[in-house]
Amino acid sequence: MKLKTVIIEEDRAALQLLQKYIIAQSLECEIVGTAEDSETGVALARKKKPELLICAVKPEEESSLNWIARLKAILPECAVIVLAAEKNFDHALQAIRLGVCDYLLKPIQPKELESSIHRAVLHIHRTQEAQKELGQVDTLKRQAQLLALLTNDSQRGQGVNDMLEDAQLDFGAYYIMVVQMPGERAYTQETLNRLDAVFARKHARAVSILLYDSVVVFVRQDQADTGWRKEAAGLAQAVMEEMNTPVHISASQLHTSRHAIRQAYYQARQTLWEIALSKREQGIAFYQEGQGDQAPSERVAKTYRRINELIEQADLSDGFAVRAASVLVELSGHQYSNLRAMISLYTMALQKKFSMPPDRKTDAALYNTWFVSSENDARECLLKLSSALRELQETPKYSLLVKNTIQYINLHAIEGPQLGDVAEKMCVSANYLSALMRKETGITFHEHVLEAKMAVARSMLADPRVLVEEVARAVGYGNYISFYNAFKRVVHMTPTEFRNQMAGE
Repeated sequence: MKLKTVIIEEDRAALQLLQKYIIAQSLECEIVGTAEDSETGVALARKKKPELLICAVKPEEESSLNWIARLKAILPECAVIVLAAEKNFDHALQAIRLGVCDYLLKPIQPKELESSIHRAVLHIHRTQEAQKELGQVDTLKRQAQLLALLTNDSQRGQGVNDMLEDAQLDFGAYYIMVVQMPGERAYTQETLNRLDAVFARKHARAVSILLYDSVVVFVRQDQADTGWRKEAAGLAQAVMEEMNTPVHISASQLHTSRHAIRQAYYQARQTLWEIALSKREQGIAFYQEGQGDQAPSERVAKTYRRINELIEQADLSDGFAVRAASVLVELSGHQYSNLRAMISLYTMALQKKFSMPPDRKTDAALYNTWFVSSENDARECLLKLSSALRELQETPKYSLLVKNTIQYINLHAIEGPQLGDVAEKMCVSANYLSALMRKETGITFHEHVLEAKMAVARSMLADPRVLVEEVARAVGYGNYISFYNAFKRVVHMTPTEFRNQMAGE
C-alpha cells in the first residue's frame, strides 16, 4: 500500500521533476498534493494528513525548520525527507532532532531519492505495526481488567480507580449490555468480529468480552443523561440487523459508580434470563428495578415462584441436587438456553441461602452452570455445588482480613500482587498475612494469586479473537512456557485443550 505523500518545493521546475520521477518509477508513494511555499504546504498537510512529506529547505534561512516543527507537532507519525539546498551540519543536526526521516543534499540523485523513500516506507510500516501491537496490548489489558471487575465484588480502598485508569477505561457514566445468541454453544471469531464492527460503525465507546455463554459489552458515556437508552436501543437494533440468527440483548441501568460494574452486569444478566424464560425470539430489554409497569410475564413469574419453592425446600444432599436438576430441566422445556438461565438463578440463590463466601470449588461449580445443555450436565453441576457447599459448612468462616485480601487478589490478579504490597495495604505485616492466609484457606498467598490469574485466563481463552500467547501476556506472563505450566498445574489441562473443550471440539 502506497504512502499518502505531500511535496513542498518552491522551485516549480524541480517540483515537476520530482513528481514525474516518482510517478515514472512507481515508487511506494501516492502524491496527494504539492505546494510551492511553506505556509501553503502546512495548510495542505493539515487537510490531507500525509504519511510522507518531501520538503525542500534553505539552511541559510533561520525559519527554514520552524514550519517542519509545526508539522511534526500536528502529524507526529508523518515521515519527513528534507531536501537541503546546501551543506550545513548544524542545520542537519536540528532537523534530525526534529525527527526527520532523512536529510538529502541537492542536487538529488534519482537512486538516492528512491532509497530514501524506501527507507521512509519501511520506517512507517514498522511504526504502524508497533502501534498495532501496542493497541492490541491495550485492548487485552482493558478486557482482562474488565473481566476482573465483572466477576468480583469491589469496594473503596481496593484500587479500582487505578485499575480503570491503567486500562484507559475513563467514563462519566456507563451501562452494561449483554448479547446472547440462544442457538450458539460457542461463538466464532467471525461472529465476534462482526459484533465489534457494529460497535465501531455506531461510534460506541465500547469494550466487548466473551464471558461464559454471552458477549458482555461495557459502554462508556461522557456523562449521565437520558439519551443513553436511545443509543443502547440503536446499538441493539444494529446488532440484530447484522446477525442472521435470533439474538437476545439486555441492558443494565445507567451507572456512575466505579464499584457498581458487577452490579450492572448482574442487572443485564437477570434481564437476559427473563427474555429467555419469556420465550421472546429476539429484541432488547432494559433492567427495571422492581419491574414497575413492566412486570414479568406469567411464565417468568411462574418460573421464579417454582425456583423459590425449590430453594425453600433445598438442603445440600446429593439426593436433593438430583431432584432439583430434574425439576429445572422439566421447567425449561428441555431448551438449554432456558435451562442455563434456570440453573444459574437456582445456584446463585442456593449459595445465598446458605450464606457461603466465595471459594475455589464453588466458583468452579458456578462456572460450569453457564454451559449446561442436558439433564446430566445439570445434575453433575448441582452435585458439585452441593458438595462444595457442604465442605464450606465444615470449614471455619474466613476472617474479614482474609476475605478482603482474597477480594483484592481477585481484582488485581493480572497485575501480579506481591505479598508485601498487599500486607501494607491491609496494615499488617507480610509474615502475619501469609501465615493467616495459609491457616484459614489451606493454600498460600502465591497460590491464591496463581488461581486468580488462571480464572481470568480461562475466561479469555473462551474468546477465539485472542491468541493463547496473548492471553499469557494479558495475565502477566512474558514467557509462554511459564504460563503453559502454571495453567496446566491449576486447570489440569493445557490452554489449547481447555480452549477446544470450550468450543465443544
